Amino acid sequence: MAQTIIQRQYPIANLTFRDFWDICSRFQTVHPEYRHVYFTVDGFDSFIVLDEPEVSKVLNKLKGKEDRVRKYSARFHTSRTQHSEGYGVSELQYRPISYDRYLQGLSFYSDSVAKSDYYQFEEEVYTNYPFIENHEPEVEFGKPCEVLALVIDIRGFSLFCEKPEIESPYTCGLMSAFYHMTNRALQRFPPEMTKFLGDGVLAIWETTPADREIAVRVALDAALNLRHRWAMVKDSPHFTHGAPQDIGAGICFGLASHLEVGNDYIGRPINIASRLCGACPGDRVYVDRAVPNLPIEIKKQEYVAHIKPYGRHNVWAYSTKPKDD
Repeated sequence: MAQTIIQRQYPIANLTFRDFWDICSRFQTVHPEYRHVYFTVDGFDSFIVLDEPEVSKVLNKLKGKEDRVRKYSARFHTSRTQHSEGYGVSELQYRPISYDRYLQGLSFYSDSVAKSDYYQFEEEVYTNYPFIENHEPEVEFGKPCEVLALVIDIRGFSLFCEKPEIESPYTCGLMSAFYHMTNRALQRFPPEMTKFLGDGVLAIWETTPADREIAVRVALDAALNLRHRWAMVKDSPHFTHGAPQDIGAGICFGLASHLEVGNDYIGRPINIASRLCGACPGDRVYVDRAVPNLPIEIKKQEYVAHIKPYGRHNVWAYSTKPKDD
């Protein structure tokens, strides 16, 4: 089974080193390939134990110092030779108290354990150790910020994918080409967040007076050039069954909030950019009138778009047609 990075946090209180050692032993029972383990005990002023493989020595060094412990760590290795074939690392940590940005409890990290195998070990943790009960909802109201939002999508993508000759590998090929194309177009001044939305992309820049103009230019240039870039994708020999014809784009600016959970952004500029993208035809880019620092050398037209639920909305309309069209 495919392996992936696994990270977990378990709100468990009042573990001693012997409890931590027991959890480590349970991990090794389920994952016998991790034969080697090295323990570290981090105190608030210095290391109490550093990379010690023998539990008896750890226990001796800990005597009378339990109240100074900030963190227990156990690093598991599949081989003592770090550069040998099949080398893998997993790590368990336990923090008796919360400090800085670290939460109290047990945490796990691995880059070489299959999810199905890890599930067996996790069952041991849930069954044998009581978790801290917290019935209060976890609420984050978000950090207010100034954003520039760009939304791009492929016109008629769902209808195109319903054709009988279009199967999922072909669709994935189109989407990967679209995502790579969009990412490359934004690399001159990368956004804080790029989110793939099925047949679309949302890009968010957190802006300040010092970099608004740069973000606006990069977003607008990318949106205006996407029609040409998409034409190159459609002409590629990879896509013999064709591709949807057009790309739409909408841009808006204003105040929103950054949500650390999921690294997401919420706010009216994002909603409007999405509505403008949905309303504009494939040979246009709609830009909200609130967007500042628009390049004066790029021709634009005043236009009134109709978007739900806002109704009539004043925008700048930019053409993506070549000048000789």
